[in-house]
Amino acid sequence: MVHLHQIFLAGLLGLMLSAPTLAAQSAPVQPAWMTEAVIRDLVALELTASQRALLQEGLGNTLRAIQADVHKITKRGGFGLEKKIRRANKFHWRAFEEMMRPTLSKAQEPIFERYLQNQIQAVTINLSGDEPLHSIRSN
Repeated sequence: MVHLHQIFLAGLLGLMLSAPTLAAQSAPVQPAWMTEAVIRDLVALELTASQRALLQEGLGNTLRAIQADVHKITKRGGFGLEKKIRRANKFHWRAFEEMMRPTLSKAQEPIFERYLQNQIQAVTINLSGDEPLHSIRSN
């Protein structure tokens, strides 16, 4: 009985010591466009199922369009690439905002404003960085 008790305690100790290591290894990698501020605002929005579906569709379309525009603009080259990218991105973010606004309640509107600003900032393309110009992905 004492031997079984010692094995149980040793196993419990081993589990306690390995749990933080396992948790760190299995933590999912977040995409670059999902910052803490963006996640906090999404949770605070308390979207209904239909709003959530619309947001997922609209955000997906927006991010794909931005990625395609960045690729197209940088492939063409030339001068003023950052300005051209900002202009193209404004168009896509405005379309996303116009799609979401009618579905939001008065209480959700200021939170959505904050979410949108944080989301735009998270996706901003930095042409002088080490990341590939045509990719928004984090991996």
